[in-house]
Amino acid sequence: MAQKHLFLDRDGTLIREEHYLCDPAKVVLERNVVRGLRRFMHAGYRIVVVSNQSGVGRGFMTEEDVLAVNARVSQLLAEDQISISSWHYCIHSPSDQCACRKPAPGLFEQAAALHPVDWQSSLMVGDKPSDVQAGLTMGMHSYLVTTGYGVKHIDWAELNHVRVVSCLSSLAELIL
Repeated sequence: MAQKHLFLDRDGTLIREEHYLCDPAKVVLERNVVRGLRRFMHAGYRIVVVSNQSGVGRGFMTEEDVLAVNARVSQLLAEDQISISSWHYCIHSPSDQCACRKPAPGLFEQAAALHPVDWQSSLMVGDKPSDVQAGLTMGMHSYLVTTGYGVKHIDWAELNHVRVVSCLSSLAELIL
């Protein structure tokens, strides 16, 4: 049975933006992430991360680095009884023109293959237009968060009638 999901970008949305983060020791959760995720989990949302990790394709890090950072994020969230249902990431550079790099739908299709998604009841949150566009393409309510690079894209969001929130906790207050 299809379920509502909260799809999240990783860098700048779930964790603080660190240019091509490859060191798990540098992982810091974004502000109010735990409070927001806890509310979404209690409301029955499945939490899924969809992330472009072009640093691998560009040679700045390895796929093992991505997995180590993801594991650290999971560990930090688990300390507050929050779990990520699945992680999906694209390692290609933008020039590869793959089907998985957001805003393309590939990462969302991977997630839906693991657990059926009720797209109309699901949400996408990210700090870049490509995150928001990906969610809109999939038929989800999509939000720009002003953490990470989000503050640089507020004008874009306003021009495109995209809702802007300050953090995941603010989104939870708005939605739930």
